[in-house]
Amino acid sequence: MRHKWPPVGSLRWPSTEIDPTTGGHEIRRLFTSAEAGRMINPMTTRGQIIGAAAQGIGGALFEEFQYDAAGQPLATSFMDYLLPDAQVVPEIDVFVTEDAPTADNPFGAKGMGEVGLIAIGAAVAGAIDDALGKGARVTRLPVHPEDIYKLASAARRAVETDWRSEKSKLP
Repeated sequence: MRHKWPPVGSLRWPSTEIDPTTGGHEIRRLFTSAEAGRMINPMTTRGQIIGAAAQGIGGALFEEFQYDAAGQPLATSFMDYLLPDAQVVPEIDVFVTEDAPTADNPFGAKGMGEVGLIAIGAAVAGAIDDALGKGARVTRLPVHPEDIYKLASAARRAVETDWRSEKSKLP
């Protein structure tokens, strides 16, 4: 018999601030929600979602496997491999509903360990896109400050080009 995982709905919404002159960035706050079915332990459920969100922020902004030409890893310790810490992980607001218990187990519970991680990278990339404005699009993760700086410069050029184009149409 094949195991069937119950569907879990979730939402991520980061509020991001960037400095286009340096590429610096900060996630000011993260709103996250999930449909748990039935929470067996509400505090553990929220903790799982918050921990997974912090892991997702690491993947969106820092964590990357890099290798040299010989295939050797460039980051071989936590001194080299960047992870988010308490200064980077923002306040995380968690909203959990119990509106749709699953019939796939006797408790009606859905897995909450992974749901907090899903879509964090895309949500952070989208928030950076919004902060950068027109002409910028994050296309890879992790997003480093130099990436944000380059995207901000491209966005600035796009706005200047649009402005010059509109100005040339004036009588």
